[in-house]
Amino acid sequence: MGAIAIAASLVGGCVNTKYRTGAPAQNYIAADEPRAAEIGRDIIAQGGKAGDAAAAMAMAMTVTLPSRVGLTGGGVCVVFDAAKKETRTLDFLPRPANSNAGAGGGALPGFLRGVYALQAANGAMRWEQAVVPAEQLARSTPVSRALARDLADSAARLSADPEARRVFLPTGAPLAEGAPLSQPELAATLSQVRRSGIAAMYGGPLGGAVAQAAAIDPATVRGFQPRWTGTAAVPLGIVSMHFAQLPETNNGGTLTAAWNAAADLPSDQRAARVAQALGATSNGVSNGASAPGAGLVVIDHEENGVACSFTMGAPFGSGRMVPGTGLLAARGVDGAGFGAPGLLTNAIVGRTQFAGAASAAGNDGPAAAPAALLTAALPAALDKEPGAAIRVSRAANGPGRATFVTCQTSIESGWKECQIAADPRAHALGILVETER
Repeated sequence: MGAIAIAASLVGGCVNTKYRTGAPAQNYIAADEPRAAEIGRDIIAQGGKAGDAAAAMAMAMTVTLPSRVGLTGGGVCVVFDAAKKETRTLDFLPRPANSNAGAGGGALPGFLRGVYALQAANGAMRWEQAVVPAEQLARSTPVSRALARDLADSAARLSADPEARRVFLPTGAPLAEGAPLSQPELAATLSQVRRSGIAAMYGGPLGGAVAQAAAIDPATVRGFQPRWTGTAAVPLGIVSMHFAQLPETNNGGTLTAAWNAAADLPSDQRAARVAQALGATSNGVSNGASAPGAGLVVIDHEENGVACSFTMGAPFGSGRMVPGTGLLAARGVDGAGFGAPGLLTNAIVGRTQFAGAASAAGNDGPAAAPAALLTAALPAALDKEPGAAIRVSRAANGPGRATFVTCQTSIESGWKECQIAADPRAHALGILVETER
C-alpha cells in the first residue's frame, strides 16, 4: 500500500471518502514530537494499521524525546478496534516499584510490554518493523525543538550524571535545536529489543541492569504485565466519549464527572468549569510540580483509533543513566495527570470521530492534562467544531497541551471530514496520509 499524498500540520476540510469508490484512503497521525509523527506516516504508507503506527511512534520518541518517553517509563492508551467495535484501556503506567517509596521512587518499567501489547493486538506488521526506525534514529538524529526546550530546563540535573552529561551536554552546555544527537548505547539496546522483543527487558540482562540501577527486585521487573480494561465512557447518543480507566487520581471517572459538570453550559463557559471541577489552574502555571508527559494519536483508514500518553515520571526520569544501556532510569508515578488520552467512537458502525492526547508540561499541575483534553473534546463532541476552531478558541496560557484529530460525518452522504490540531506549545506535528486502497 503506497502513500500517494501527504499533508502536514493543521489539515482542514479533509474528506474521508470511505464511501466513494476509487477514492484514496485517509489516515490521520499526530504526535508531540515531529520526527515521531513522520515515522508514523512512514509506517502507514507501508501498509501498517493504527497499532503499528502508534507503536513505531512511541518507540521513536524514546530516542527523540527521552525527557518524557523511555523504555524504563510507561504510559496509558485508549484503543478502538473498528472491526470488533470495542474500545479498551491499555494500562502500563510506570508505578513505583516500592509502594512505600511513593511517587519519585524507582519505577517499574512498563513501556516496552505496553507498546508490544498494543502492536500485537491492533497492528498487522512484524514487531521488528516498529523498532527499526527508532534504532536508526538512535545512531544520529537532530535535536528537535521539543527536546531542546526540555534539555535547557533540565541541564543542571543531567550534568550531575556523567553518562547523561556525555550524551546530552557533550560540551558542557545542553544540545541546541538541530544539533546532532548520537546515542550508540541506546541504539544497541534497541537492537536487542528488535531481535528479542520484550524478552530483552523482562527476561535478560537489560532488565537486570535497569532493576539494579533503580534498586528494584529483578523478579518484580520480570513479572510486570500491562492490563487491558474497559474505559470510562460518556454516552452521547450513537457515539460515546471514552477515557482511560485507571485506579490512580485524575482517572476516567474524574474526567467523566468533569465532563458532566460542564457539558450543559454555554461553550464559552466550559473550560473554566472543567478547570474548577478538576482543580486545574486557569493560567497553566501551578506551584505544584507534576510529571510531564507526551502523547500521540492515530486514526487509520479502517477507522481504528489509538490515543496514548507516556511519561518518565519526571523530566528525564531520575536524570541518571542505566550504565551501558543508553536508558535513563524513570521515576514512579502515583497519579495519571501526566497525560490524558481519549477517543470518541461510534460502536454501531465502527468509526472513530475524535482522538486526543493531552499532556502536562510539568509545571502546570497534576490536573493539567485532563483539563486540556476536555477543553478540546467537549466542543468536538457536543458542538461538532472542527479542529481549527477548537485550537483558536483555546486559551494560549491554558493548562496542559492537547493534540487531537476531530471528525464530522455527514448524515446525508456518509462522508467524513477530519482535521488534525497539533498543539504548537508542545511543538507537535500532525500529518494526513492518503494511501491506495
